[in-house]
Amino acid sequence: MKTLAFGIAILMVAAVLVFFGYWLGTQHRMLTELYSIPTVDKALTDASLKAMLIEQIDSGRPNDAREHLELQLGVDILTVDSLLDSSDARTHELAQKLFARIASYRQAHPSSPGKPLVNAEVDAKIASILDRAKKASSK
Repeated sequence: MKTLAFGIAILMVAAVLVFFGYWLGTQHRMLTELYSIPTVDKALTDASLKAMLIEQIDSGRPNDAREHLELQLGVDILTVDSLLDSSDARTHELAQKLFARIASYRQAHPSSPGKPLVNAEVDAKIASILDRAKKASSK
């Protein structure tokens, strides 16, 4: 009787271990998919953009490539600025330094004057973000 009870107990422990192993494996797979799919999608988008830029440069249209890069940079500036309130101090400081550097570069090398990147309102918002960062870095 003791052997039968011991065998059933071993089977129960084995079943519980198999269940938890399966559950942990499923959770790991879900976490992997949660992070890998957006990462792959971003890499595909970036690769597509880079391929287009290289094609524009190689076909003698560097101004088109520059406009696309400026547009992408504007989107990145707006995205980062919108998420800064929920970021840590290191990220906030890094973003402010980068924005100040971009502002200084744009002041020294302005793009096509009078030609809005997106529209006047969006361009003004980007300029405001960059100006604020430049003023904060000069203090």
